[in-house]
Amino acid sequence: MKRIILLLSLFSLLMLQPSMAQLPKNRTTSTVIADALSQLPAPNGKKLNQVISELVLTGEEGLLQLVGMLNPPETGKNATVEFALSGWTHFSATDAALREMTAKAYLKALDMTQNKVHKAFIINQIELVGEAESIDKLVSYLTDPELVNPAAQALVAMDIPASKRALLDALRQAVPETELSIINAVGQTFNADAEPILLEKLKKSTSEESDKVILTAISKCGTAFSLKAMEEKAAAKKYQYEKSGALDAYINLIEKIAERKEDRTAQKAAQKLLSNATKNNNFEARVAALNILMQIPTVNKASLVKKAVSDKDKAYVNQALSLYFNPDEKISNNLVKNLSRKEPATQEVMLYWLGNTFQEKQLPLILSYFNNVNPDLRTAAIRAASNIGGIEATKAILELLKTDDTQTLKLAENALLSSKAEVSSGVMSVYDQASEGGKLVALNVLSNRKATLYAGAVMTEMEKGSQKVQQKSAQILKNVVTEKELNPLFSLLEKEGQQYLSDIQQAISTVLSAHPAEKQLEIINKQMAASPAQYLYYPLLISTGSKESLNNIADAYRQGTGKSKEAAFKALTSSADFETIYLLMDIIGDNPPAETKTDAVNAVLKLISKSNKTGEVKTIFLRELMPFAQQKKQQTDIINQLGRAGTFQGMHFVAAYLDHADLKEAACQAIINIVLDKPQMAGAQTTQILQKVMTALDNPDAGYQRDAIQKYLSENPTDGGFVAMFDGKSLNGWKGLVGNPLTRAKMTPSELKLAQEKADKEAAENWIPENGTLLFPGKGNNLCSEKQYGDFEMYVDWKLYPGPEPDAGIYLRGTPQVQIWDTARVKVGAQVGSGGLYNNKVNQSKPLKVADLKLGSWNTFYIKMIGERVTVYLNGELVTDNVILENYWDRSQPIFPLEQIELQAHGSKVAYRDIYIREIERPEPFTLSAEEAKEGFEVLFDGTSMHKWTGNTTDYITEEGNIVLYPSKRFGGNLYTKEEFDNFVFRFEFQLTPGANNGLGIRTPLEGDAAYVGMELQILDNDAPIYSKLKEYQYHGSVYGIIPAKRGYLKPNGEWNYQEVIANGDNIKITLNGTVILEGNLKEATQNGTLDKKDHPGLFNKSGHIAFLGHGSKVKFRKIRVKRL
Repeated sequence: MKRIILLLSLFSLLMLQPSMAQLPKNRTTSTVIADALSQLPAPNGKKLNQVISELVLTGEEGLLQLVGMLNPPETGKNATVEFALSGWTHFSATDAALREMTAKAYLKALDMTQNKVHKAFIINQIELVGEAESIDKLVSYLTDPELVNPAAQALVAMDIPASKRALLDALRQAVPETELSIINAVGQTFNADAEPILLEKLKKSTSEESDKVILTAISKCGTAFSLKAMEEKAAAKKYQYEKSGALDAYINLIEKIAERKEDRTAQKAAQKLLSNATKNNNFEARVAALNILMQIPTVNKASLVKKAVSDKDKAYVNQALSLYFNPDEKISNNLVKNLSRKEPATQEVMLYWLGNTFQEKQLPLILSYFNNVNPDLRTAAIRAASNIGGIEATKAILELLKTDDTQTLKLAENALLSSKAEVSSGVMSVYDQASEGGKLVALNVLSNRKATLYAGAVMTEMEKGSQKVQQKSAQILKNVVTEKELNPLFSLLEKEGQQYLSDIQQAISTVLSAHPAEKQLEIINKQMAASPAQYLYYPLLISTGSKESLNNIADAYRQGTGKSKEAAFKALTSSADFETIYLLMDIIGDNPPAETKTDAVNAVLKLISKSNKTGEVKTIFLRELMPFAQQKKQQTDIINQLGRAGTFQGMHFVAAYLDHADLKEAACQAIINIVLDKPQMAGAQTTQILQKVMTALDNPDAGYQRDAIQKYLSENPTDGGFVAMFDGKSLNGWKGLVGNPLTRAKMTPSELKLAQEKADKEAAENWIPENGTLLFPGKGNNLCSEKQYGDFEMYVDWKLYPGPEPDAGIYLRGTPQVQIWDTARVKVGAQVGSGGLYNNKVNQSKPLKVADLKLGSWNTFYIKMIGERVTVYLNGELVTDNVILENYWDRSQPIFPLEQIELQAHGSKVAYRDIYIREIERPEPFTLSAEEAKEGFEVLFDGTSMHKWTGNTTDYITEEGNIVLYPSKRFGGNLYTKEEFDNFVFRFEFQLTPGANNGLGIRTPLEGDAAYVGMELQILDNDAPIYSKLKEYQYHGSVYGIIPAKRGYLKPNGEWNYQEVIANGDNIKITLNGTVILEGNLKEATQNGTLDKKDHPGLFNKSGHIAFLGHGSKVKFRKIRVKRL
């Protein structure tokens, strides 16, 4: 059965077999639907598959519930429900039982709604799953002007005799308001029984619109009987294409008759069409008629084409010949007879045709045009001969290599390159007689064909040919040499005065690339050992990608002289390996001659610009490079690249050049590129820089750019933002380290003062601020911020120096630490890289990846700390993702809410710079009221730490003083108290989002579905349309499946609700926003069984954990406290 399925590509992912799935345990139809809708649209195909498969298992009841949830169309709020229904439809279409169930459910659904938009949507679904059972219902809508189109198309999609009969019956009785829709549908059924009815309606048609629909239908359903009427309509429009589509329909009908093998009728009609189209000068119609005639077996095609060839219209001649695929020799001879006497345009078309139809017998004629004075005919002949191929054609094309004519040589080259024959030997047979241009073509052919047989000849030409031939031979050498040419290549390489060193080195590299890097190095090193000119092999060493070779070449540069030093430098500057940047920076730092420094700087700039490194890495090296840039062009290039790198540090670095006369314009553009699409950089310092940019701008677009800056400043904060913790020249704002947060808290003020004075003195001796850098030589203790910080984000650059056990770190709120170390220290595990929370024991301690730059290079951290969670980017790579930082000093306690930041001193040399911090405002920690404290309440969440919670601490996070569930990663999951509770009073506040669904688990274990292995108290957006069909025991506050709660006491979404839960033995009492919405006894409520008829084995647990139970929705919680009873 034919079925047209118009399907969003997303549904192609629905691969689960419906019959193999099982209904989710302990969930009603309403719950399954509500949970499914809260997850749509799904983030990926796998999730969509899961959601739809569960929906479908709710059967007819579920589908009808979904349909009943459709809102009035004008509200625009049906996207999710329609998405679910469409998914259901497509999921069911391929399974016979599901298809039938779905179709019948939709038929019932049509009677549930009077809304025409909803009916149309349902009918569109029936189009995909409906069969014979749907015909009668669909027919009933064929008289409705608003529903006739979807109903008729659904019948068309069935493509069975009964649906065709139904449409034909409807056509006979059609009223004017629905007639055209039915005619259109009937046409799509190709039902010949409709022809007389359609012809009758055509006679009565009074508009171009109705003409077009009827004519199109006749062209699909009609027979030869309709030709006269169709011809009359086309003739009335003078055989031109126009709005009624008469000519289109006429041509389509003739084609249909020809397809039915009614040859005589089709031929007669097509010939008449050709004649009339010619008279009316309609090229497209002539071609259409000609195409039909050429498909009819009884037509004399040769006569038809011969006549067409005499036409004055070149395009028509071309079309006619293109339709004549397999002419025999006699007919072909007849067509090309006296070809030279025809119009040049006709000759050209016929030459191409001879080539395209591979008429080898006509090759002599084609070759006679090779020297024609008309370049178009010469081109056509050469291309035709190339298409035909063969020995004679190839010989003739090879002879063209003797000419000096550039166009002819290009045609010959294209012909030889596209030839399927083996032409390498051919080009070599005429090589000695070829012109210089012909030899260049021959060499290109050898290169293209990788003609290794002639590698020796190419190498000979490198020495004996003309200058151009030598150059070309050198260029193609890499494409023709093999392993057996290695020794001759080495000899060529070492030949005194060799002009083509680079080409020979590339050729050797190409041969060696067939070997593993180790074998390549073995061959190269062996050759070098016997060579008096080892420097010739440096580029080959570079091409192996060997790090050892890179270092050896760098040593050769440092230790060598003359050609050796020059070759080593050239090899290094040609390297595409980003790691070369370290070696080049070393060379630059050694203050080489000006020309060498310029070339090295250019090489570094090229490496940076072509690399896929992060903007942070590029910024680090560009900043290092700037002091060595000697030319304005280089300095401008560095600033431009910093603009593209787009980093905060880059903005501050470039800002220094706003006062530089030659570079200020480049600096302005770079800062604009960095800042204007990054609101996160806004603040007082950025505002000051942008204001300076507005003053300095001097270009034709300066006015527009000032407007863009003003717009940025008006839309973003102009105060606050990041501030410098280090002024670049002093220890202002810093102090020495005294103990740790716990020991300091135990000290008296006088003790702390004395200890601090001593520590400050040591810090001043051991930490050296100069030239924007804060250097720790390796002796002393941590350097601490004078200010204490809560939530913040910060930037800090750091550099470890080579030496014994390089190690450092950043203490956050007085707690170790974001780790910094030398990745070469594998004995202590440093190979994992910097940026991890090294001292964590329970939570993630290792970084996600290694992102460190080479020891001795600057690196940059971006660190964000919210509550107890830390995110770290190292050199622009995420290495720590929102991980809880444990309290190293007392692991039984959460991290300190407010403490100092420390730069760790670990006995090795380390430097810091560009330390910027932005404090993030956060609510004050929640504390108990005096009354609650007196009653014995305990705070479970104070807005800063989830230290008393376990479970899914990835998706449940601390944000702005709240626990927030972002369910994108694990579909919510559960968050449990670490401790268990038996009888208690639990108070908290919560905020719902539209359609939110969560739950409060009590007396539950850490595993299993808390609603059954413990007890679940619903947390739900009662008023969401997707929950309108739930059972009474599924709404907010209900003991799920056991005791229903009162409704109507939730605050609007986005507002905070206050709830108290008292669990005392079997008695449960819930107060929402001051109103008791549930008070009951579990045993009494279940005397006659549970309301949901499910088994709740954990209902009478004596104790267990309290939990928030995620169901895929964003929900916020705060001010959480509990009192044991």
